[in-house]
Amino acid sequence: MTSGNLITVSYRLPYSFTAPRKKLQATPSAGGLATALTSYFSLKENAGRNSNFKSLHWLGVSDLSQATFLKVSDQEVIQKDGIHLHSLFLREGMKDKFYNGFCNSTLWPLFLYFPSFVSYEQSHYDNYIEANHLMCEKVVQLYQPGDTIWIHDYHWMLLPGLLREALPDASIGFFLHIPFPNFELFRLLPRTWRTALLSGLLGADVIGLQTQEFANYLLECMQYVFPNAITEGNRVLLTNRSVTIDHYPISIDFKKFNSLSKMPITQVAVKKIRKRVGQVKIILSVDRLDYTKALFSRLESFALFLEQNGNYHEKVSYVLLMVPSRESILKYKENKLAIEALVSRINGQYGRFGWTPILYQYQRIDFPQLVALYGAADIALIVSSRDGMNLVAKEYVASRSESNGVLILSETAGSSGELTDAIQVNANDRQEIANAIVSALQMSPAEQSRRIHRMQDHIKTHDVTYWAEKLFNSIATKEQIKFNS
Repeated sequence: MTSGNLITVSYRLPYSFTAPRKKLQATPSAGGLATALTSYFSLKENAGRNSNFKSLHWLGVSDLSQATFLKVSDQEVIQKDGIHLHSLFLREGMKDKFYNGFCNSTLWPLFLYFPSFVSYEQSHYDNYIEANHLMCEKVVQLYQPGDTIWIHDYHWMLLPGLLREALPDASIGFFLHIPFPNFELFRLLPRTWRTALLSGLLGADVIGLQTQEFANYLLECMQYVFPNAITEGNRVLLTNRSVTIDHYPISIDFKKFNSLSKMPITQVAVKKIRKRVGQVKIILSVDRLDYTKALFSRLESFALFLEQNGNYHEKVSYVLLMVPSRESILKYKENKLAIEALVSRINGQYGRFGWTPILYQYQRIDFPQLVALYGAADIALIVSSRDGMNLVAKEYVASRSESNGVLILSETAGSSGELTDAIQVNANDRQEIANAIVSALQMSPAEQSRRIHRMQDHIKTHDVTYWAEKLFNSIATKEQIKFNS
């Protein structure tokens, strides 16, 4: 593999920078992407295997303005955990139209199959173009021959093409963390937009997606948008090179979750949680506040379960942990109010003194607390309308130190193809979800153990290192082809 530097590009850096009391403060970022990548880099460093790359660089959009950042820091590049962090500073209005606008009001709802939520503002797209150009300039300034560029997610779909123009011989990988839609949805984008986005992706040597289904959809869209394009298997053949489109399911650091779940301090925390909740079975959901997570359907399904199974009243509690997300977007604010109203209605209708059916929290919790919560939960209810992968499902399985527990998983989550021992449900079928809760509560310990063991075995061998190195190996193969030619 390459002996140059690794340049990673994502929207968020692995640390969020703030300036309390006029001092720069770095807080680890939440989210699957940052968690997965930092886990991978940490594993490599601990194993002494970072020699594949001379140094690690990570570029992302700063939470602070450039003026504020430079007031509280005497250097623009911050080094944390062996990674050089480079901030891209965007004007506030531009940042809003780029991130809240085109990224999260156009691409996000379209790719997650919510076409009625999509905004088609030209000014948002214009700012998306400008942000990608600015990031391109930043990468080009940093790039040295032999470096590998690893671009992440829908914020930077134009970037591979821009970099290919500026750096014709660069090794470029792109990974999309969210689903890619079929052409019937993708064609809803204006023709110039969809053409530019796919042209941008074709600047990469390797385009990675979460599942084979998503990879097939992208190839399908390439064939429709570029009818003269030549495809060969999972490759698009261009004039002087080819682009590989394949699936690389993202994963977690299994040992990190599993080892912590077995530590005495975690076991004590698990007992405290169970003592607070009482002698009931715990159903757990951990989600960002997002309309793609089928939260209303899930809550209504739990209410249906309570309506149809009076014998489980005072014997089951549903812990709903909502992680704040995109709070500046109106639709998210509206969802939060509506969810809280529904939780109150269900608790008011079914709750009794000493028993609250739904225990709702809207906050972030730290890693040890999260693992303890996974350990305390008898059932994980991971039911979304659509998910690129959903790492919470894998985290729950990895955290089951006693190899018990039941995972209820949406069939439209990317992880459903790997975690086949979960009870799989349709997020829109309230009766099926209610029935799945009953099945989970009645599942024998032996069956729970068989299922959890099989899923744990899979995650162990298909962990975050497997994911990243499979993708890097694909890029390295392309490097070798270029070298030989």
